[in-house]
Amino acid sequence: MDDYRAASLQGWSTVAPDWAQLLDRIDRQLGPAADWILDSLALSPGERVLELAGGPGTLSMLAARAVGPSGHVTHSDFAEPMVDVARERLSAEGLSSVECRVIDAEAIDLPDGSVDAVACRMGYMLMADPAAALRETARVLAPGGRVALAVWAEAAANPWASLPMQAIASHLQAPPPPPDAPGLWSLADEARLRGMLEAAGFESIRVEPRDASVEFDSAQQWIDTTRRLAGPLRALFSSLDEDARAEIERRMLDAANPYETPDGRVSMPERMLLAYARR
Repeated sequence: MDDYRAASLQGWSTVAPDWAQLLDRIDRQLGPAADWILDSLALSPGERVLELAGGPGTLSMLAARAVGPSGHVTHSDFAEPMVDVARERLSAEGLSSVECRVIDAEAIDLPDGSVDAVACRMGYMLMADPAAALRETARVLAPGGRVALAVWAEAAANPWASLPMQAIASHLQAPPPPPDAPGLWSLADEARLRGMLEAAGFESIRVEPRDASVEFDSAQQWIDTTRRLAGPLRALFSSLDEDARAEIERRMLDAANPYETPDGRVSMPERMLLAYARR
């Protein structure tokens, strides 16, 4: 797990500048998750909010507007370059009630009961120990506090992300990782996610799937975007020689054929799991 944490930190730190440049695309794709999380938390003026694994700070921005100047929002990520991206963005928005910090979600550097709400969009499933992160989430929440989160559902329902992984694994003849290994699909099982929330001490748990789609101008744009935004995949591509990268791209182009529209665009389904619970 220590090796995984180190590699993950390196990967997500490397892609932070690309996340800043492609922010509009990211927020379009993850917009349904952001809307659901904020609607579920139903934030009020004056509340204290923590965003975990916040990346470019979208949830922190929305939360700051909801809690107003009398509230307080802590944006956090374990990768300092991501925190820098969020800090610049939130400062440009004039949101003085947001504090940006480097925080490890598995060991949150905040006192017990110090926040009223925790938001996390597509973060818990990537953590080395999501159960520990959820226990820490419960610890920092005040009695009656709530958490709302989004994770990706099963791989088959998310070809935009699973097909690149399959192309790489097929070329390298690598076996699939264990289903509970850290990664996009580690919390794709609704029962497992619900069980972790219960074990962390949460109540009034609600978990529901949400289907959407992600659009690209072309199959090549899908490949280029994936390579720029996915930290682990970018690191893996960088480690391969030119012939291997070309072969994987060819496999990906073939895999994209069923999702191409008559005008050459690519439209792929996506499915996420959305969860809400109270402390």
